[in-house]
Amino acid sequence: MMNFQMFKERIASLKVVYSVRDRVPYKVCSVQGNLLTIQRESTGNYVEIKLDELYNFYVNETTYTTKTAREYISGYVYSPAVAVIKELVK
Repeated sequence: MMNFQMFKERIASLKVVYSVRDRVPYKVCSVQGNLLTIQRESTGNYVEIKLDELYNFYVNETTYTTKTAREYISGYVYSPAVAVIKELVK
């Protein structure tokens, strides 16, 4: 289990993660402060995920699904959140 700082650094080193269901690519744009910015390549839209929420999801769950993500992640960004975590725990 990595600490929060290591978690942030590992996420910052990712370039692209893929959605679980249909392998849609999400480009990891930046990690700044408590925000991870991701671009959905299918739509070009940017989404932001709070890193503290993502870390709580990572630490407190053993199964990473969009359903479990809803308990931790705000703002309807469950799929990219799960994609990031799945990439980290490979």
